[in-house]
Amino acid sequence: MPDFESIVDDIYGAAADPECWPRIMHDIGRSAEAAGGAIIARRADAWLGWRCSIALEKGADAFFSSGGLERSQVLGRLLAFNRAGFVADQEGFTEEEFAKDPVIREWCAPNGIHHCTATAVPIPNGDLVMFQVKRRKGDPAFGSADLARLDALRPHLARAGLLAARWRLERLRSATEALATVGVPAAILDVEGRVLAANGLIEELTSHHVWLPRDRIALIEPAADKLLRAAVADLGNPSAGSIRSFPSKGTGDRPAVMHLIPVTGNARDLFGGGLGVLAVTPLARSAVLNPALVQSLFDLTPTEARVAGGLAEGLTLDQIAERHKVKLSTVRSQVRSVFAKTGSKRQSQIVALFAAQKSFLPQPAEQSGR
Repeated sequence: MPDFESIVDDIYGAAADPECWPRIMHDIGRSAEAAGGAIIARRADAWLGWRCSIALEKGADAFFSSGGLERSQVLGRLLAFNRAGFVADQEGFTEEEFAKDPVIREWCAPNGIHHCTATAVPIPNGDLVMFQVKRRKGDPAFGSADLARLDALRPHLARAGLLAARWRLERLRSATEALATVGVPAAILDVEGRVLAANGLIEELTSHHVWLPRDRIALIEPAADKLLRAAVADLGNPSAGSIRSFPSKGTGDRPAVMHLIPVTGNARDLFGGGLGVLAVTPLARSAVLNPALVQSLFDLTPTEARVAGGLAEGLTLDQIAERHKVKLSTVRSQVRSVFAKTGSKRQSQIVALFAAQKSFLPQPAEQSGR
């Protein structure tokens, strides 16, 4: 059985390397005469990542990915204790209730696991980490001596969770600064719309956004802000159909395109998912329509970009169909897609988006000596 000091050393190592958690949760389980354990991270009611010791790996990804913990009563009853320590299953459930809970029925039972003890560790940035330790079916429930051994490790588990969250934040800050070096205003947002990191370029872009209480950001143009809010709400679901590239007029003479890029992470990241990079492309007016630019800004297909160009020129759908030798029904379908991807509802909005000389191009960098 691993000694206490070795487990503590490994816990802090896992804060920097999530690949260590399966082995560590196995060792923590052994210290309490259990089969193993799991660490599970949550942000804003979305379970982001999990790592399990080998005894619990079977079916774990399927259980968590299908929303198993959302259907379970385990976290709610655990938090109700408000205890800075481990809670045994028999303290919060009757045996009948526990056997019916999705954690047991869908995940633990197929692995030959039954009794469980868990603790929840809130992280100051709003994340929450739950540690579970589990015994095989037929073994006794966790007693006070078992919980005392695990409680001795809990402060170290809590600090490791805090360190992991801080290191993640430093990585995010580095990412925004890297974007600043190539001239891209950027910020990192979580699923609640909080700004976790921002570079100086976006902080100076006050013609397009305002800062709100609790480290939140809002776009000045109501329509653009509504699209941003919808995209932020879908950060935990990258497959959602919300618009993630859309125009923002702001209050100055330089419109911009806002891009919210999901940082999905995966189950192995623990703290990495449920975030988005808000990147801003300031635009300037140009006399030349550039379909390639339009295509890249709004994630359009080449044919959708050509249709957008025709709309910006003021052409009718019949004229666009005639120009490109396609059916009118095809153009209508492409127009619907262009509207969805640009956040527009009618042709006049497309014309306004590519206003004046029919297009926007990125503002070229000022040349020294001019």
